Amino acid sequence: MGIRYQQDYIVPFYESDRFKKMRISSLLAVALQISGEQSVSLGRSDVWVSEHYHYFWAVIEYELDITRLPVFSEKITIETQATSYNNFFCYRNFTFKDENGNLLVEIKSTWVLMDQESRKIERVADDIVAPYASDKISKIIRPHKFLKAEVFEGASQVRYPVRFSDLDMNGHVNNAKYFDWACDMIDFDFRATHEPKHIAIKYNHEVLFGDDIVGKLLFKGLVSHHNLNHDSTQIEIEWK
Repeated sequence: MGIRYQQDYIVPFYESDRFKKMRISSLLAVALQISGEQSVSLGRSDVWVSEHYHYFWAVIEYELDITRLPVFSEKITIETQATSYNNFFCYRNFTFKDENGNLLVEIKSTWVLMDQESRKIERVADDIVAPYASDKISKIIRPHKFLKAEVFEGASQVRYPVRFSDLDMNGHVNNAKYFDWACDMIDFDFRATHEPKHIAIKYNHEVLFGDDIVGKLLFKGLVSHHNLNHDSTQIEIEWK
């Protein structure tokens, strides 16, 4: 099932929202940081992958189950484990727990390796993932099903320009930014009285500097459906 890695973490002011709760985008950013720290400890840092294969890691799917969001100044423990992989996809889980060991947030994620020049998905070399002790599997884990772009015809929309500050070291929009863009389409009163219970995110195409993001929003009950750039990124949020 893979080697486990964990870190204690205190939620800082700058990762907390208006209601002192840790932002979802911050959860995702910290999860990426923790997974990167494990990779460094195992001798498979981003630099190593780049120098030996000219690849970089990219997350293509997230699924979050939220019992309670961490709050400002709370001490939590974040644990991650690269669970399994096949020829093209690698699967990694994260858990966020409070000081008493109670589960706050669970994240399941799917990763791919991309060539730095061609920007195409490459096969997973055993040499890259061997130190994680993940299980090699033949099946592909079935992804979440989202509403297609056609369903959003006539839905409300907002346009966001991609700024330099939105980019990460791989040259494309940092994956945590999409959730903020999606949620910014929802009005303040709803956000003040609801919080996410379950979130599914799928990144189908990377977005580069100079592009614009066109986000569309559709509500079905207490589930908000977000479509960015005609299925480029799809997000579904169940609220409570």
